Formats: sequence, C-alpha cells, structure tokens
Amino acid sequence: MPHSPQPWWQRLLSRRQITAAPDPSRRTPFSRAAGWSTKPKAQRPDFTEHEWTFAAGSMTERAMAVRLHRFMRDQIPILKAVVWTWTRLAAAPSRFEVVDGVSEADKNRSYKLLSDLSRRIHPDRLTRFGGFDALLIQYFDALFTDGAVAGELTLLPSRTGLNRFDFIDAASLDFSHDKKNGWQMFQRTQEGRITLDSDAVYYQPLDAEAGRPYGKSLLSAVGFVARVEQELVRDMQKSMHNAGYHRMHVTIKPPVQGLAETDSDFTARANTYFDNTVRALRDFDVDDNPVTWDDVTITHIGPEGQVTGSRNWYLNHRSMVEDVIAGCHLAPFMLGYAYGGTQTWAKFKYEMVGRQIATLQRAASRFCEWIANIELALAGIDAEVKHTFDNRLDFDRRERYETDRALTDLVLRQLESGLITLGDARARLNP
Repeated sequence: MPHSPQPWWQRLLSRRQITAAPDPSRRTPFSRAAGWSTKPKAQRPDFTEHEWTFAAGSMTERAMAVRLHRFMRDQIPILKAVVWTWTRLAAAPSRFEVVDGVSEADKNRSYKLLSDLSRRIHPDRLTRFGGFDALLIQYFDALFTDGAVAGELTLLPSRTGLNRFDFIDAASLDFSHDKKNGWQMFQRTQEGRITLDSDAVYYQPLDAEAGRPYGKSLLSAVGFVARVEQELVRDMQKSMHNAGYHRMHVTIKPPVQGLAETDSDFTARANTYFDNTVRALRDFDVDDNPVTWDDVTITHIGPEGQVTGSRNWYLNHRSMVEDVIAGCHLAPFMLGYAYGGTQTWAKFKYEMVGRQIATLQRAASRFCEWIANIELALAGIDAEVKHTFDNRLDFDRRERYETDRALTDLVLRQLESGLITLGDARARLNP
C-alpha cells in the first residue's frame, strides 16, 4: 500500500531544531570561546496519529485505546479530575423501592433480601467496602473511561439468590454479526475467544452507534489536545525556570600577541588563559564573587518583561485547559478553575450538567433494577423494584423551598377557582 503523507500537525510537532556541527576546517585559535557550553538536547518522543485518536479499527487498536484512556485518566491531572467529578456526580446516593402490589410481609422480606444482596453484590475482600455504592462508582468510572460497562451475574451455590456481579474488562470485548444480522459479543482471553450469550451478561455502551456497538470514552475527544496541553506545561516549566534563574554570559577579550612570540606559542597561551578562566568560573559557589582582570566581562542573560511572558503562558495554558474540559462536557469551575463567573451563571452550568447526569443515571437505574428483580424472582417474590437517585443538594434548599411554596399556592388557587380538579392538583404537586 502507498505510504500516506504525514498530517500537517504531525509534521509540525515532530519538527526538530537542528544545530550544525562545527566545521574543523574553519577552526581558529579562539574557537573554544566562540560557542555555547551546551548539553545534549532532551528529545521529545515522536508520536503518531493512531496513538491519540482511534477509529473503529481492529481489536488490538481498541484495546490500546482503552489502555491509553486509562493512562490519561491516571496521569493527566485535568482528566483525572474530569472522570472523578463525573463519576461522583453520577454515583449519587440511591435507594430501592418496591412498587408492585404485594403484601406488607413480602415487601418487608424484599427489602431484607435487597439489603443482604448489597453486602455481597460487589465486595472488596481487602477493604471490606462493597455494596451497590461501590458497584455504581466502578460502573460509572468504567463507563466514562472505557466507554462501556460489561459484567456477569453469578448465583449462590444453592441457586436461591445472586452471589455477586463481576466486571469484564472492556478492552477484551469484541463483536461480530450473527446469522440474524444482530450483534454477538465475545471476550478474548489467552485460552481463546469466549462467546458471551448468557442472560447473566450485562453490557452498556456510552454513545454507541447503530453500526458500531462499541461505546465512546469520555476522553476520546481530547487525546490530541491533552497531549498539546502537556507539551505546553513542559515548555512553560522550562521557560519559567529560566526566567527565575538567570544565566551568566562571560566574554573574554583576546590577549595581544607579543612581537617575539610565535603563532603556536600565542595560540597555546591564549587557550590556556581561556581554559583557566572557564575553570575558575565553574568552581563558583552561590555566595562567591568573581575576581578577574578587566579583559573579562560578566553579564546575565534573562528574559525581559517577565510579567508579560507569564501572562501569555497563562492565557495559552488556560485556552488549552478549557478545550480539554469542553471535550469532557464539563465547565471549568466544576474542576476548581474560577475565572470570575457569577454565582447565577455557575448555577446555570451546574443545572445543565445535572440534566446530563440524569440521562446517564437512567441506564444505571435500569441496571440496578435488573439485578434487584432477578434477586426477588429467585426468592419467589412476584414484585417489581424501582431504583432512584437522590441528586438534591443543600446549597439550593432555600430556593427549592420557595419554588415549592409558590407552586403549592398557585395550584391551591386554581383548585379553589375550579380551574382544575382535585386529581389534577395532586398530580401537579406529586409528579
């Protein structure tokens, strides 16, 4: 296959500043004084497009994408804060409610069964922390990082209830069309490919498409920008370091050749004087002062306008940070970046994020209801369980109280005026 040309941005980022080697044929007696004292440049690692953006390619590429997104989540502070924030917002306190018409005894027994199930559904044998709270945290963490959640329910040895829910690594999943033109899910292991067609298997992708059952990671849209942001931070660190610690520039005036001095003797004397001066300057401590003849001049090299330079770095980095956060569907203030936004604007942004959270929690509630209803069915209880999240916060309790009171007054006035019935009033106050 013909080799495709490099993208323009890849050629730009992989460009290196080349320093020409000195030409031996042009060497002068004072050539050692005519250059910089340098050290080997730290080469930035080359990267190609497929390392930061992935299409629906082979199984190896998708597995590499999952591992890359996990690495980005763990190593890049902004993305770690993004996944942490989304996960903790989505995994709000939740509860089960038996809503089907069953006897009071069966309802109490159902709550007891669900309480016992919570102790073993997702236990951590080391920290003794488990339950549906821990299950949902890992659920949303995998959903946002890997773009999909997969797992399998197991039964107790007595087959009278569920034992636990074991997560399946999304990096090991693959799909293919079956004979009915549907999707068949597989898991690739060292022993081979395992077909996952059991009713106990659960799979939930994030933003899957009709022709692509693989979900999309929350970090898939920010890989390239995150790389640029990290390069900017690295360059900024070097620039700010040099701005705070100035370099010295030492210039030595060449000596005058004596009348009876041969060229070789003059060159040896000049180079010896130069080497002795350099050696003396290298041995300086922080609190030492140089003492030389007046043919040696010492100046410092440092950037001018440090405040302006720092401001430019700040604006460039801020734009990169905002681009990364925007790709993760969050507002900067939710990650601790305050740019002077008003309280009303911040509340509006949080309300917008809350509505996005609610759409993600619906799928998680169906997941919990699926588990709970199976548990009750195995126990012989014909009941239906509803799972709900509590996203209420205390900071806006007063505003919600005022809103509820105004709505109640309005509904009562409409009821007294005969505009609505008692049933309509109850429906509006208890949606």
